[in-house]
Amino acid sequence: MAICNATVADKSATGDAFYGSFICNQAYVDYFWNTYGFAGTGTTWQNGFGYEDCCNTDLPLARAFNGCYVLTYSAEDYLNDNYAGACLNWARRYVREHTVTLTAKCDGDGAVARNKGRSGNIELYSPFFYTKNAPGRAETLLHESRHGALSHNAKFPKGSTFGEGKDGADSNWAYNGAWMYGALYLWWYFAQGARTTSAFRQLARQRANVVIDGAFAEHPGYSV
Repeated sequence: MAICNATVADKSATGDAFYGSFICNQAYVDYFWNTYGFAGTGTTWQNGFGYEDCCNTDLPLARAFNGCYVLTYSAEDYLNDNYAGACLNWARRYVREHTVTLTAKCDGDGAVARNKGRSGNIELYSPFFYTKNAPGRAETLLHESRHGALSHNAKFPKGSTFGEGKDGADSNWAYNGAWMYGALYLWWYFAQGARTTSAFRQLARQRANVVIDGAFAEHPGYSV
């Protein structure tokens, strides 16, 4: 039942079965819709993307909501989103304050998502919905939100799974770019994530290390 000619992977493995059991609640649907920019592009979520069936985790909207649930509620004390605290707490606030709209599309020429013109108008493509797991979708939302402030400024290093020698890396961890924000969030999710499982925390750890090892021109010098 997927759209964009995609295949729905094992939803137990991606977190869509687990988180999907929470998001089919009108209070959550209303909060995500109005907080994270869906409302501004509502028509793009129609015609097969899930607007008419927002609990169906085969479809993009529910899968995006699962990422929003991870982003919003994975800190034990999630209501404390002060920037002085852990990234796991303030990531939801950062996305909330730096996202104008979330638009659903199928084809992004291989991209997972884009912050168009660093404007806060974020487009989500088929890989976001169907190749990313739920914690990875939360990572992507934070990553793209960070692009409102900073673009990537370096080339991917030797051996990078993101494309050795291609543009799109951050120079180093201290640049505080989108890759650092995403990896930091996943690190905290692995270390202290609540309302999750040990399996999803391990997925976040694995993804954080992929980013740390391959998305910085200068390796940060540590791993999760």
